[in-house]
Parts: sequence; C-alpha cells; structure tokens
Amino acid sequence: SPLQVKSNRATLAAVRTSEVPRAPSDRKMARVRTAAAVAIASAAVAVTAAPAAASVAALRGASADGFAGRGECGIATSMLDFNDAGMNTFCEMELDFWWNWNFLPATIYSAECAWKKFVPMIWGADPGNARITRTAASRLMGYNEPDFWAPPSVPGDAYLASGSFAATFNCGSEELAKDWQGLVSAYKAMHPAGQVVSPAMSDPAGVACAGEYKQCNVSPQTPDDHMEFCPGWLKCFKQSVMNLSCGKTNCWDVIDALQFHAYAHTAQEVIDKLAVWEATWVEDLTGANGRSKKTLWLTEFARAGAVNSSDPDGKTRAFMRDIVEYMRASPHVSGWSWFSEANFSSFTLTGREPETPFWTSDLIDKNGKATVIGSYYAKLCKGEKGAAAGATVLRPPHERP
Repeated sequence: SPLQVKSNRATLAAVRTSEVPRAPSDRKMARVRTAAAVAIASAAVAVTAAPAAASVAALRGASADGFAGRGECGIATSMLDFNDAGMNTFCEMELDFWWNWNFLPATIYSAECAWKKFVPMIWGADPGNARITRTAASRLMGYNEPDFWAPPSVPGDAYLASGSFAATFNCGSEELAKDWQGLVSAYKAMHPAGQVVSPAMSDPAGVACAGEYKQCNVSPQTPDDHMEFCPGWLKCFKQSVMNLSCGKTNCWDVIDALQFHAYAHTAQEVIDKLAVWEATWVEDLTGANGRSKKTLWLTEFARAGAVNSSDPDGKTRAFMRDIVEYMRASPHVSGWSWFSEANFSSFTLTGREPETPFWTSDLIDKNGKATVIGSYYAKLCKGEKGAAAGATVLRPPHERP
C-alpha cells in the first residue's frame, strides 16, 4: 500500500550505511556495449558447443508439474517512475509484475496494484544490502548484470551494470559471497515463503554465463584496467556460495529462478539463447544431483532496430509473439519482462551496426497511454483469442531440419 511504501522509505533512510550506485534512468546502453565486447562475445560463441539435443529434449518434454502454459508476464521500465497515469495503465493491462532496477518504486502511486506487483532489485554488492531487504515481499531480485562492464560514459551519469565494480564483478570473492548470504538470509528470515531470483546476467557471450571465469576474480574493474564481461560469472558464483548457509539450505539452492537478459534483431536469436540456458543449467532446472529445482526468468528482452512503438510494419509484435509463445510452451520458463523504454541508445549486436542512434520499445508512453505494442503485449500475456495467431514455430539449432 502507499502507506507501506512511505514507511519503508523512512526505514531505509535510517538504516542505509552507504549508497548503492543508482540503476539507469534511461538505459543508454550504446555508450558501453563497445565493439571490443561484441568481438570477444562473438569469439566466445564461436567456440561454444551447441546444446546437447538430448538435454534440451528432456527439458522441453518435462512432466506436467512444470511451467508450460503459465509463465508470468511483466515489464522492466523506468518510464513508470513518477508517472501515475502510466501506473494506472499498467494495472489496467493486468500484467503480473514490474520492476525498475531499484529496491523501491520511485514514488507513491494512486493505483492499488503498484506496490503489490512491484519486484525489488538489490542492484549491486553493498554493506547495507541485508537491511534493505525488508522492503521486499513476495520476491527479491539479485544484482543487475554483475558480469558486465558498463560505467557511465559521461561523468555523473548513471551506471548501467553492477559489474562496473570489482566488489560485484569478482564472482568468487569471499566478500561478495558474504554480501549475498547476508541479504538473502535477512530476506528469508522476514519472508520465509518469499522467492529469490538470482543475479541478472547480461550474458553477451551467449554461453549462459557458464564459461571461463578465472580472470574475473582478479579484475580491478577500473577505467584503465577492466574486463568487458565475465563469460562464467554465474558458474563461478554458484561454486562460491554453495557452501554457505542461507537458512534451511545453502546460498545457491535458496534461489528459485535464474534470470538473464537478451536483446536481438530476430526472435530466433533470443530463442537460441533461451535454449542454451535450458541446456546449460539442466541440473538446476530439473533438480538433479541434490540441487533445488529452479526456473528461468528472462527479465529484459526487446527487439533491436525498432524505432516506432506504433509498429507500422508489425515486426516488433511478431518478434514479441514468437518469443512469448516459445517461453509459454517451456516447462522451465516461469516469467519474463519486456524492456520498455522510449528512445534508448542503440548498440552493436552480433557484429551488426545499428542503423539509427536510438531504438524504441515502450509499452506505456510518457503520457501514461498504452502504445500499440503495449496493448498487443497485454493481450498476448492474457492469452486472448487471436493474439498469438500466425506465430512462427521457432526452434533451437539442434531441433531444426
């Protein structure tokens, strides 16, 4: 409720001991996704074996107790910050959740669903993290892109990824493991039934963050000496926190969902990335070998190259439809959220240079109105008859003829 938000703000003011760098307000990603990062990512993908057909086939054919047909639809956006009309529209769209790269909504909203459907994020490692988890309720999201170097390119601008700081980028450090243990333990103590979502992976190499990570643990992440990204950040983090206790289980198996991000020109590229995650983390997704059974969350995805949320050529809606239908059919994808921003800076993807300086993906505009793609996304998420008509049956590489 609004009163609860106000109370939490007062509590936070009293307990914060240091300030976590703020998440971006406009997500100017082109400034930091450099050509060097793309080149390294392309090389990493080239040497990565395709997912084993048997592994993915087993996942896609899992029993009925999976999530096939019932994943949650959300929105990742800063455009609802101080936008009461926009929040009213979000609630009318009946989406399942929203988040804004922060641990609290930016303001007090008149719409009743604003707080109920908000999912807070602990953006990066910080001494005050264990104390701010009291703001969370049903779910808590981990660090934002700790595997990625993305500081502000303009002094005073927002940081885009927590991997810009060695404290979060050094995936196997004792300090980071203790930070995670502290915040998760505090959260579960207050919310025993609450769900923990892993740190959010940028995964520019497309290897499900399970690649090499030895150098990640020593990189100082300074402007003059840093790695662009860590291909094995999540694998390293898993090993680091596995032996720490987080209540009734260890600090890895306390996680309910593994989250990552994907931007692409085509739906097939996103689906290929989803397939790599399904195959790579099969042990956790099936609960094998003593692991807790987890799911996947795709918490940022959008179509590269889109410049108009009215979508005159229908390409963004087709992109959206094919990906959502694939995820909805998966027994292991339990949630997703569209990256919704207006005029965010474009960037190079898989060696393809952008044709325009800005891209557009807003579901709700600055005036609080649903855009064409926003109205369509809401219908698609509700499963309205005809919304998914014409969906292309897209398959990962090993399943193609």
